[in-house]
Amino acid sequence: MADTFGVLAGSLALENKPFHLEALARIKRLLSPCHGYIAYKLTRLGRVSDEDVPSFLIVSKEHGILLLDLVEERIVEATEKDGYELWKTEAATLIQARNSVLDLYEDEVIARLKNDVYLYDRRSRSLRVPIASAIFFCRNSDQEIASWWGDEEEYHASPLTVDELEPWLGSLPGDAGLSDRAYSSICALLEGTYVYHSQPSFSGRDELRTRNDFIQRSLRVTFKQDEAQRVASMQLPSGPQRIRGLAGTGKTIVLSLKAAITHARFEDFKILYLFNTQSLYQNVQSLIARHYTLQAKKAPDFIDHLHVFHAWGGKQRPGLYSNLCDQLGMRPITWGEVRGMSDGLQYIYRDLLKRAGSSIPPTYDLVLIDEAQDFPDEVFQVAYKLAKGEGANKRIIWAYDEFQSLRDTQMKGPSELFGLNLDGRPNVPDSALEGFYPGDIPKDFVLPNCYRTPRPVLMTAHGVAMGLYTETPNEMFYNRNDWEALGYNVLQPQSLFIEEGDLVEIERGDQNSKNILENLLRNEERDPLRLVRALELDSVAEQLKYIAEKIKWLIEKQEVAPEEIVVINLQSRNNKEEMLSVQRALTALGVPSVIPGYVESADVFKPKGFVTITTPFRAKGNEANIVFVMNAQGVSRDVTLRMRNAFFVALTRSRGWCYITGVGAGARLLVDEIKRIKSDIPRFNFVCPSPGSVRKSKSFLSLSDKQATEYERIAEILRRNPELKNLIMDDFAQDAD
Repeated sequence: MADTFGVLAGSLALENKPFHLEALARIKRLLSPCHGYIAYKLTRLGRVSDEDVPSFLIVSKEHGILLLDLVEERIVEATEKDGYELWKTEAATLIQARNSVLDLYEDEVIARLKNDVYLYDRRSRSLRVPIASAIFFCRNSDQEIASWWGDEEEYHASPLTVDELEPWLGSLPGDAGLSDRAYSSICALLEGTYVYHSQPSFSGRDELRTRNDFIQRSLRVTFKQDEAQRVASMQLPSGPQRIRGLAGTGKTIVLSLKAAITHARFEDFKILYLFNTQSLYQNVQSLIARHYTLQAKKAPDFIDHLHVFHAWGGKQRPGLYSNLCDQLGMRPITWGEVRGMSDGLQYIYRDLLKRAGSSIPPTYDLVLIDEAQDFPDEVFQVAYKLAKGEGANKRIIWAYDEFQSLRDTQMKGPSELFGLNLDGRPNVPDSALEGFYPGDIPKDFVLPNCYRTPRPVLMTAHGVAMGLYTETPNEMFYNRNDWEALGYNVLQPQSLFIEEGDLVEIERGDQNSKNILENLLRNEERDPLRLVRALELDSVAEQLKYIAEKIKWLIEKQEVAPEEIVVINLQSRNNKEEMLSVQRALTALGVPSVIPGYVESADVFKPKGFVTITTPFRAKGNEANIVFVMNAQGVSRDVTLRMRNAFFVALTRSRGWCYITGVGAGARLLVDEIKRIKSDIPRFNFVCPSPGSVRKSKSFLSLSDKQATEYERIAEILRRNPELKNLIMDDFAQDAD
């Protein structure tokens, strides 16, 4: 966020509380010079319901923690019943006394902060963070409050009229002086995101010697949301929202947090979380459950109110398609019936819409779509029908990364995704993503910071995927804002728009590369560029021998756990046999492994003690400390660009080292391309291609598997007969269009 003081309005706009909205605006205006944020009912901290939570939580480096509660009813007296202090309103209703609520909540805040030795001094049993709390009465005078408030020393909170809000804020000392670390820790503890901290294994030594030492030290950081993630995850918009981000920017955690928070905030809501990679089932449910259980002190209701569904589903696990077919009394189409089609998912959802589109009931109050780049339009159109609400105001949120698509790199707008209504107009126009919802909630959001993948690995993946160091790049952004949204600074040209033929220089700064492994290596005088190793090998047998021996060395000499090593096969033909060959080579060296979806179940990924052998498609949504990318020889010569996209997906699974192998001349071309990319890191230097050439390249992504195989065969003929290239390739592009 551009401002240093942010707003998390959460669900405030949906609840239509005018006094609260006005107070929010006044607080933001007064505290705008501060570094922090104000949030509406951000977290329960284990309290039973939202009634036990103050209206606003403010965290800032200058003031520490402020708890503010607004009482909109006029209170006429205080009373007691069954040991509970109650307030009687002008309407003769009884509500729990907010002073006791605020005190109990403050106790929970302190209990959370005690978990961090930097925030709580155990010797003096005192908090190192200032906390102040106040209750503001919107319809009471000072005299009225004094008549029933009671002993002022009994409660921490100060009772004030709403007119005293600004004077009270202005009187607070602004000398808390919280460091970045203290501020981040407070946010992680109060927001509950510290539960996502992965516990690294420790070798018992301080020095960094092995690969595992470096990786575990890089992981020894409590998970803390950055400002962009916080705004994206901890607010509920009143309509559609798109969240864009590269691999490793936290899209799945953002959606999981949004699901958990909404499930706790609105217990009657029905929520759908939809995804495409089968191995994500357990991960998504775990992410949701860890946060929800911490806040609500009970398990989430995955049966009736929160559905985590794969788009397809089957006998072993229900998915959205199989569940809808069962609900509508239809026989579901099986994977075997659509095997070999260009897009089986598109076929079954198109068939579903054709046969039962008018019968799909609006079921869900919130629809969350992860891996949206992998879904055809028909999935979005079914999601639109399933979402409650009217017209373009349905609460559908989708997370998108065009670089991870194995089919297309063109991001579609909502007018195309969600289809047309009976009048021929878009169900959700593109304008629905312009601007902000009340509370400064962006409708179209970008996550710019990469946490998973070290910068040398991410930039290698980017450079190859976009073909930036080839004769003609196959992807391009012509607006500097688009590059900056991805975490790059455009150094040249200086203009807003980048045009064909411009010499382009962009840089990925430290601020957008949050994996600290690169700096750890540099501090130990090791070359971080060696995080990426690309090798040309002479034969298939030599490739298998290299991979198996390197994995055994990593496990035995570098102390890497087998489950933190993933081998990704880029070869689409005979891929099962290719992966079985790797497994046999590993077995011969005593290294156990699994092949999810081919030998083991598709959702068996990274079981403890086993190396995982897989494909780019099945690896999506997962991550590992060490990644091997094998059979990469086809990347540089792939006219369909699918292997370049698959290469990007494969590399960005890594939290550490990447080993890229291939056989023959194709591997040599890729090795040379990667050397040129690495020589410029942390910058890219290239010549901007024409939009026409980019469109022509990308048109091949829409081919079916059968067409792609045939085009690759013909492309090999063209490489051997270059005089035919210009004539035939133009025809191919027209056919693909």
